[in-house]
Amino acid sequence: MGRRPDGTARSSPSETRAAQLALAREQAGRRRPADLLRQFLVDDFVAPAPLALGLVNRLDRLAIDAAEGFEGILLSPLAPLGASSVIAPGSQDRIVSTTRSTEVVSDPTNMLALECARRLDPARGGRAGDVRLATVHQTVRAQPIPEGGGSARSRHFRLFALAEAGRGRRDDGFEVEAVARQLGVFDRLLDACSAELGLEVGTRRAIVRTAPGEAVLGERVAARLLRVLPHVDLVTEPLESGYYAGLRVGFGADRPSGGFAEIADLGRFDWVARLRSDRRLRLVAAGLGLQLVPSLFGAVESASRQRTSTMARQGAPRRSRSVPPSGHG
Repeated sequence: MGRRPDGTARSSPSETRAAQLALAREQAGRRRPADLLRQFLVDDFVAPAPLALGLVNRLDRLAIDAAEGFEGILLSPLAPLGASSVIAPGSQDRIVSTTRSTEVVSDPTNMLALECARRLDPARGGRAGDVRLATVHQTVRAQPIPEGGGSARSRHFRLFALAEAGRGRRDDGFEVEAVARQLGVFDRLLDACSAELGLEVGTRRAIVRTAPGEAVLGERVAARLLRVLPHVDLVTEPLESGYYAGLRVGFGADRPSGGFAEIADLGRFDWVARLRSDRRLRLVAAGLGLQLVPSLFGAVESASRQRTSTMARQGAPRRSRSVPPSGHG
């Protein structure tokens, strides 16, 4: 497993698993029912989601129905250890890691990339054409919740994710078509939310961001979006994040209370190419904060408001917004 900078040997996950499981058993064995309730009342990680289940089910259905041409799949709650810090430049400290060489899914697009890589592998009977996948996932991230983020923000939240992988084509053809197709899905979803849920979605906007050297790609994407989504305002900006492979596209709409809300993020990534060791492969993936849609574009009575009111009457303590000191990573 190699050595650390100080010269000591690194341990493999199998070598440390027994000790970690023993520690968890010991800590759980010292807990009492009152300890469980105390943590439940103050720990954001274990709190119920802030939206009512019936509304979430409707949002899930609208999202998958909008994903025409994509295969919907149901992901595991767990990902291989390092799924968000090995192929993507994320920090393992913001992931809820487990003792069994896995981590709680913090970004379903990473898992969709793994599934795309599997399906494109000819040694496993993979297909020759493009792979298009969609999912809705209750995502968990071990990072602080911004103050003033609103009742729809929590450590675990509903994320609608899309991924499209395949061979690169001339004139950035794969990327251009994938971006237009995925933004079309998000646009149809907002239409459906307006029609079925009565939400007030204002003028929509796409922000095309490109890194230095990718200006031509940005121009091709912008030209395509102007043709297929003429009602969507288009803005171009420089890309300043190294998370993406030269292209990032934001998508959102004006809120009824005023101001623009960017609720979706789409980009080109090299993840599938790295997973398959094939530079010819492309991946365009996107995520939309499904939980934010009713909060930002309509007055919805959420389960969290009801719960907060009940807790206030009972004198329950306010949930902490800081990352708990133990048990995560």
